[in-house]
Amino acid sequence: MDKRYIQLYSLGNELSKDFVGSLNKIAEIGYTGVEFAGAYYGGIDAKTLKGTLDGLKLDPLSSHIASAQVPGQLNYAVELGLKYIIDPMSSLSTYEEALAFAEKLNETGKLCLEQGITFGYHNHRHEFLEGKDGYLLETLLLNTNPDWVCFQLDVGWATCAGVDVPAFLKKYPGRFKLIHVKECAKVAGPEKMPDFSKFPVDENGRLQIPPEIIAKFMEENKWNVPSGQGIIDWPKVRDAALAQGTEAFIIEREFDYANDIFKCVAEDCRYLESL
Repeated sequence: MDKRYIQLYSLGNELSKDFVGSLNKIAEIGYTGVEFAGAYYGGIDAKTLKGTLDGLKLDPLSSHIASAQVPGQLNYAVELGLKYIIDPMSSLSTYEEALAFAEKLNETGKLCLEQGITFGYHNHRHEFLEGKDGYLLETLLLNTNPDWVCFQLDVGWATCAGVDVPAFLKKYPGRFKLIHVKECAKVAGPEKMPDFSKFPVDENGRLQIPPEIIAKFMEENKWNVPSGQGIIDWPKVRDAALAQGTEAFIIEREFDYANDIFKCVAEDCRYLESL
């Protein structure tokens, strides 16, 4: 692939230790663009960051921002030149919750469109729990306006949930504008996500997730093996994605299998380049 994007969440603590240095390393590795995580921009104003990215020839494609935070982030996103804003997760677990969240996605998507930005949603495993429309993700697909809301299919988590990804892509043509390239080594099925709203926060506003839940997440992250070395038929996924209108493929890494995250994402980049 000529264009190779990376979700900066993949870099973990390296990003907060040296934001600009991390961007330099990403460019040197061979990535051509970035997706920001949690509206974290290293404390840099949009104009300066845009200049840095231009200098590194990195396209500021998108950012993961929760729907509730989007209104306060839109001006920055427009100045930075983002094309997409993606809600990274909702902990919905029922048909009724999915239906209500679809309306929220519509509202946020319309707001983004007014500023020239496409809004979307990114899945994990729990959106593939069954509901009245099939998967809960299908309730989101069927109850959002395609002009306002697109979807970013995380192929790793979808595969882990037991989904036939190429068939699912073909079922909803035109809806999946972005693809997260995340390798998977295991089919575990869909699983309900913890309700993070019920966890306390500390005096600094940081969510206090129980250690047993953190340990479970860390173990599941190990299912994210080196790109091309898992169970996903990536050429088949690529062809189905492109056929239905995917515009960008984005590496997202959950697990640092080499104890050197830049080595891991460099290997991911080489695989994506060959795909």
